[in-house]
Amino acid sequence: MVLQRMLKEFGFETAEAENALDAIWKLNKGEDIALITVDYNMPKMTGTQFVRVVREKPELQDIRILMITSENTMQRREEALQAGTNEFLVKPFTKEMIAEKLKLLGFDPETPAATEPPPPANPDDPPPQ
Repeated sequence: MVLQRMLKEFGFETAEAENALDAIWKLNKGEDIALITVDYNMPKMTGTQFVRVVREKPELQDIRILMITSENTMQRREEALQAGTNEFLVKPFTKEMIAEKLKLLGFDPETPAATEPPPPANPDDPPPQ
């Protein structure tokens, strides 16, 4: 709830999922999602397993993924990044830490347009649909 409140303050529209399977179902509905925040410890599967499922789907490749967890080991961090997580943040976190991660992910948390996906990494790539 704290993270959701912070993201709303940055101008994001948010949606929640009860667990990883519910999140996958919602992603498969084809809604325009620019950012996924995921915890390593979740019901039904780990955050890393969830990220691997998301990254297997070509239509979800451009979604930025921020893993937030209390597990501060190098092994967890490497595992998450290898699975396809774009950024990793350890709890507890502050609003400033979230803002910094959003900037690293290509969002501008200072503007209300933060919900729009960032441009593609390669200027020759078409914009995300």
